Amino acid sequence: MAGWESLREDLRRLYAESPDALMSGPVPDSERSETRIHIELDAWATEIAATLHTKYGELVDLRVGAMTFPAGEFWLGERWDQLYGVPVEPTRFEVDSAEPLSVRSGRTSRREVLVTNRAAYPQVLSSNGELSSVVTDDSGNVVGRFVGPQPLSLMGFEIEPHQTRSLPVLIGTASVVPDLPYAVPPGQWELIIELQVGGESLLSAPLDLTITP
Repeated sequence: MAGWESLREDLRRLYAESPDALMSGPVPDSERSETRIHIELDAWATEIAATLHTKYGELVDLRVGAMTFPAGEFWLGERWDQLYGVPVEPTRFEVDSAEPLSVRSGRTSRREVLVTNRAAYPQVLSSNGELSSVVTDDSGNVVGRFVGPQPLSLMGFEIEPHQTRSLPVLIGTASVVPDLPYAVPPGQWELIIELQVGGESLLSAPLDLTITP
């Protein structure tokens, strides 16, 4: 079975050729002594995971999106398939898409949404530089989200009364339900934007989302 010296070369190649596949992993130039090496891949990268598993076996602890590979078991807690918050009142915020929202299956994308402050006072949305979101089915069940490391620094988006701002939102399509594969499959879905305001978690009305192959 191939070892770390071979794996570090494969990681260098991945970082160069498919940097968006690697969500978390060892630095190729480091020295390793672990019996297992943890690697997290984006939800679309099942073929890359299969190649690494075939070549390195138990040397690598592989995770693709929200699941282990190849076992397909969820390593995330139950909270990832839940919505936390209350529907936002239309007298406080309105959220709309700046353009038709679409993302490739298994991929992570950053898009813009239009957030309007309907209140008569300024409001500040807390974030780490972009708004969070979840993918739901037409019954409102959470089916996908972004899974991976995010910046810890806080950034506030202030919106004046009756002002509309175009704000970035992070869209992830890693599956978080057992009935779906590693990635939410192509089709018509819905996107709910999470708004953090003064310790409150507010949920936007669903926006149309197209997931493409």
